[in-house]
Amino acid sequence: MRRLCPQPIRVVLPGMCYRYEQITPRSEIMFQQVEGLAVGTRVRLTDLVGTIQAFARRLFGRDRQVRLRSSYFPFTEPSLEVDVSCLVCGGRGCSLCKHTGWLEIMGAGMVHPVVLRNGGYDPSRFSGFAFGLGPQRITMLLYGVPDIRLFWSNDLRFLRQF
Repeated sequence: MRRLCPQPIRVVLPGMCYRYEQITPRSEIMFQQVEGLAVGTRVRLTDLVGTIQAFARRLFGRDRQVRLRSSYFPFTEPSLEVDVSCLVCGGRGCSLCKHTGWLEIMGAGMVHPVVLRNGGYDPSRFSGFAFGLGPQRITMLLYGVPDIRLFWSNDLRFLRQF
């Protein structure tokens, strides 16, 4: 951000993430993540919502419903969890969606003013949004993969499917 300041930013950045948590079929201690960042003079929450809706419908289908839930992430305020209606049951409830009808696909939010300031942007003039999603989680949803640990098992029979 500091190198580009004060120009607008529109980037999508892939990378590896690591976190301390219990390994389960749905979560791992290391994962790939794709992050998006937009910073400019008139970036609003409505821009974020429109971007998320367009992305989710393009990836999962035009009829897919998108739900935004309030959440907390340390670098955004406000922060959102993004869900789509379940791909298997269409929102009626099944084992994949834990009988809620919804599948979480990403976190997002408006870039916190302190992050903007640390990046060299004046938060009274600039605003931005950010989002992050895991390609493995999306692949799990699209192809019905039951366990995220399969991506790290080095089983070529599994990996060649994708």
